[in-house]
Amino acid sequence: MTMRRVFSRLGLAVGVLALLAWLLLPLLVTLSVSLKTRGDVFATPGLIPEHPTLDAYGRVLQRPGFRTALLNSALIGLGTCALTLLIGVPAAYAFARFRFRGRHLLLLLMLLPRLVPSVGVMLPLYRLAAEAGAIDKRLTLVVVYSGMLLPLAVWLMVGFFQAIPQEIEEAANVDGASMFQRLRMIVLPLTVPALVTIAVLAFREAWNEFQLVLVLTTSADKRTLPYELYATQGLGLADLPMESAFALLTIVPLVLVYVRLERYVVQGMVSGAVK
Repeated sequence: MTMRRVFSRLGLAVGVLALLAWLLLPLLVTLSVSLKTRGDVFATPGLIPEHPTLDAYGRVLQRPGFRTALLNSALIGLGTCALTLLIGVPAAYAFARFRFRGRHLLLLLMLLPRLVPSVGVMLPLYRLAAEAGAIDKRLTLVVVYSGMLLPLAVWLMVGFFQAIPQEIEEAANVDGASMFQRLRMIVLPLTVPALVTIAVLAFREAWNEFQLVLVLTTSADKRTLPYELYATQGLGLADLPMESAFALLTIVPLVLVYVRLERYVVQGMVSGAVK
């Protein structure tokens, strides 16, 4: 093995270790704080707690707002997944299979909403929701989150649909299959990685969003986990162990979903990028 190859592999290893440290160190610090008491956070600043305790997790789980926010996050996340796929799949199929004037320009213009940060649309969305009487409703959040993710969903699925040979659908058409039958029985089973990827992205976006929840909801029983985490800060002396435990419990469902569907997500993102 030449010295050049040795240094190349060494540099690669150092880069991977630095990336892991950058990603894992905040989580390890958060885990360490969550296992301490409020008095031990500053008294024992080391990463390993001297007297670890699960008291902070118990206080989070006993907090009524946590259970309500968890239910809201799950319902809004699943609703966003369903609505995004329900609208995005037919739209992407139309872009991939039908030829009409301005198709490429329209597909490009669809990405413009992704360039606008959520802060920039907070006021317009609030005024629209207020005029429609849709403030403080879970369905409003589902519709808004789906609209924010639809451009990316359509772009990703168009690549998958275009990669499926049209001859397969033409053969099914000869056998008498309608367009919706071809889409349901032929196209969708071949694009499962893309559908799972879109579903995970939609769920993550709905699960993590905070600013629009702050604007479009007014009652505690309609708010999600990010807002409830913000509410735990309150006033006075911060309860860092409970906040850390709350943060970790918030990301656990996302980690479980990703670990369960990681194979499909990676396949969907890589294939979508190649196509």
